[in-house]
Amino acid sequence: MKIYGKVLKVFPDERILKIEYKNKIYCLYMTRKTFKDFGPYFYKRPYIFVEIGKDINKYGEHYGYEVISFIKVVEPSYRERRIYYDIKEIKKDIKKLINKTKNRMFLDLEFSLPAFYQSVPHVAEIVQYGIVIEDNAGNIIFKDSNLVKPTKKVGINSRTLTFISRKREEFNDAIDYKVFYDILKKCMTKYNAKVIAWGKSDILMLEQSFFVNKIKPLGIRKNYINLMQVIKNYYNIKEDLGLFNTYQEYSNKEPEEQMHDALEDALVTREIYRIFKEKINKEKQE
Repeated sequence: MKIYGKVLKVFPDERILKIEYKNKIYCLYMTRKTFKDFGPYFYKRPYIFVEIGKDINKYGEHYGYEVISFIKVVEPSYRERRIYYDIKEIKKDIKKLINKTKNRMFLDLEFSLPAFYQSVPHVAEIVQYGIVIEDNAGNIIFKDSNLVKPTKKVGINSRTLTFISRKREEFNDAIDYKVFYDILKKCMTKYNAKVIAWGKSDILMLEQSFFVNKIKPLGIRKNYINLMQVIKNYYNIKEDLGLFNTYQEYSNKEPEEQMHDALEDALVTREIYRIFKEKINKEKQE
C-alpha cells in the first residue's frame, strides 16, 4: 500500500515515525539501514511518500506498518519545494547513464587470501583478471584473462588456490603485474570504454594494486560503474546482491556452481547488464 503525509514525530531509538494520511495517524517502522539512509531528512518534518506492508505489527510500544520502500521525500516549503529523494528521478538518471554508455569494459578480479595460519599482516593482491569489452551494439571486441603473479609469494597459498580452483604450478606461467597493468591501460586508451564491475571491491583492489606495485594510478574511478549499486538504486534495494544469484534471477537459468573464475564472472556481469538494460527500456515504453 502506498501512503503519504507530513512527518509529525520521530522516535529514533525505535526507528519509528508518525505521519498523518487521510485524517489517520500511521506509525511507520524502518529497518536500521533504511533509517540510517533517510533518518537525517525526518528532522525537517518533510512530506514522505512510501510503500508499506499490509500487516500491522507491534514494534516496542508502538503498533504500525513496516516501510517497504521510499518513493519521495519533499521538504514542506511555501517558497521553493526541495526534493530530497525521488525514485522516479533516480530511475530516469540511471536509464540515461545505461543508454549513453558506448564501449563497455566488464572487469572482474580475483584476489589473494590470507593463509590459514599466516602470522604477518596480509596484503590482498590481484591473482587473476577477466576483461570483456563490447561495442555499443553489444559485440565483443576484446576478451582476455590470465593469472597474475602477486608481489608477495605468500599470496599463492592453499587457501587462495582452493578459492580460485587453481593449482600452484599453474602460476608458473602467470604474467607479472606490470603486464596486466599495461593490458588494462592499453584497453582504456584504445577503446575508451566505461569500466563496469560488480560491486566496489574490484575497483578498490585495483587502486590498492597501484600503490602496492608503486605504479602510476590509471584514474579508473571516474570512468567506473558499480553495476550492483546501480541495480540496487533503481529498484530501491537495501541489501547487497550476489552476482550469480542475480544472474539466475534475471536469466531464469538453473543454478550453477560458482568457480570464482574472473573471465566467467566478467561474462556473467555483461549478461546481467544486457538483461537489465533491456528491462528498464521496456519499462520506459509501458
